[in-house]
Amino acid sequence: MGVATAVIAGLSLASAVGKFNQSKSEARQTAKQGAIAAQNRADEIKRMAAKQRVSYLQAGLELEGTPQAVINDTYNTGLEDINEIKSAYNQSSKNIMTQARANLIGNIAKTGASALAGGAGGSGSGLFGSGVVEAGGGSSTATINGVYQGMNTWRVK
Repeated sequence: MGVATAVIAGLSLASAVGKFNQSKSEARQTAKQGAIAAQNRADEIKRMAAKQRVSYLQAGLELEGTPQAVINDTYNTGLEDINEIKSAYNQSSKNIMTQARANLIGNIAKTGASALAGGAGGSGSGLFGSGVVEAGGGSSTATINGVYQGMNTWRVK
């Protein structure tokens, strides 16, 4: 029973680590998408400001005073948009990693608890130790972090 419990615990842990690594990859991809979205918005702002310049110049206006103020506002609004895009994607990436860490820790704790309880109903042996099974005496085996500690014989008088 102890070996099976250890194998199951190991597989559960490996699965949890795999899911964590998958989440890291997802967080990186989210950050890349954010950088792309921010760059796309920056390109839009540049095109919009260029069109404004051309429109003002074609209308015979100088690029000073109100026309320049409008172009400056376009850039300032664009910078705010870009910063919001980056912030949103970065926060999303952080949220993915926070959830991944919480899931990993939860899975590790669950695996440990399952391993501890691994044999409680039968022989009393689990991954981390053993419990008393019979009131009159008996034996138990124990492992600590997967290291075999041998068999203990006990008697109750």
